[in-house]
Amino acid sequence: MFQRTTAINKILALKERKKVIQGGTSAGKTYAIIPILIDRAIKNDGIKITVVAETIPAVKDGAVDIFKQVMQDTFRWEDSQWLGSPMQYTFKNGSRIQFKAFDTKGKAKASGKRDILFLNEANHIPFGIADELIIRSKETFIDFNPNNTFWVHDEVLKEPNSEFLLLTYLDNEACPKETIEDLLIKKGKAYYDINGDLKDTNNIKNDYWANWWRVYGLGEIGSLDGVVFNNWEIIDNIPKEAELIGYGQDFGYTNDPTTLVALYRYNGKFIFDELIYKTNMLNSMIANELRELNIKGTIYADSAEPKSITEIKRYGFDIRPCKKGADSINFGVSLLQENDLLITSNSHNLIEELRSYIWATDRDGKSLNKPIDNYNHCIDAMRYVAIEKMKKKTKSRYYS
Repeated sequence: MFQRTTAINKILALKERKKVIQGGTSAGKTYAIIPILIDRAIKNDGIKITVVAETIPAVKDGAVDIFKQVMQDTFRWEDSQWLGSPMQYTFKNGSRIQFKAFDTKGKAKASGKRDILFLNEANHIPFGIADELIIRSKETFIDFNPNNTFWVHDEVLKEPNSEFLLLTYLDNEACPKETIEDLLIKKGKAYYDINGDLKDTNNIKNDYWANWWRVYGLGEIGSLDGVVFNNWEIIDNIPKEAELIGYGQDFGYTNDPTTLVALYRYNGKFIFDELIYKTNMLNSMIANELRELNIKGTIYADSAEPKSITEIKRYGFDIRPCKKGADSINFGVSLLQENDLLITSNSHNLIEELRSYIWATDRDGKSLNKPIDNYNHCIDAMRYVAIEKMKKKTKSRYYS
């Protein structure tokens, strides 16, 4: 049965236009926001509410299931008011709650304006898409588990019309006792004394579980275990004295984006600036984008795409295949790790990848000495230009 929790009361107390709700597992974030949206829809005639998750399966298995459950538990559900395709419930006063996922900025922009937006598990939604939705919404709710910082911390919370709330399982009186039992077992794996000082490093029994407890138990920002890059920081602008030394490009199409990053040298450090991150780009469209960006220098691209490189070259750009060899991924990664990297603040997708790119492990958690094949579209572009422009002068089997 539906239960009004402390989490609901705390969220209702938020007043700013952009409401950022960070919390641990079983804190009842989504279970609190959905009833609030239902209440808004019932009490306000003809409003439009959009609930967005990373993918259609994610929104179906998450927010839609919770919405149906709350509506049924409060005796409000009517089959005739629900349309499965599109996923939308229309109330008798004309208000509607729709459930969506967007894979491009263009589709997010085309979805139009709305009264209320809910970005569910927002850390999995790219900033470009989220930004297009937020700017067209009168009010926005954002929730997430704080595995690491992302665009909500870098962008939204720095804006004057935003408000922050942290929730834990203690704010959710409806949390099952079995869940609390398992949470406390994990806390016991993390610390010698679970009632002692959790910030005391001498009290930490296991670093992995301590990080897990920070994120999922306390709702605090943690860090992914085994992150590949720790040698970077964000800068606001590219200094005028910085020297442009080349570009890296990775090709994608339907599911993976085409990316382009610029590489600069400045005071012994390297600056990377994200310029393109788009799906469904034909080579002619890539060339038009390069022309709009006024790209003049050399572009180093994935050598596995000779046809694309040849076609883009015919449009008048100096684009060349990166000279990859055996184990080029680890070699390119090592080159990037050996230098101090500066990332421009507008490089939202690149920043997200750097925070999420971790070493792959086997079933037992043992490192496989190679990065995961994910969160790497901008990073692959970084590798290509790094191999060509940051490599040492000594001969290497990687340049064969």
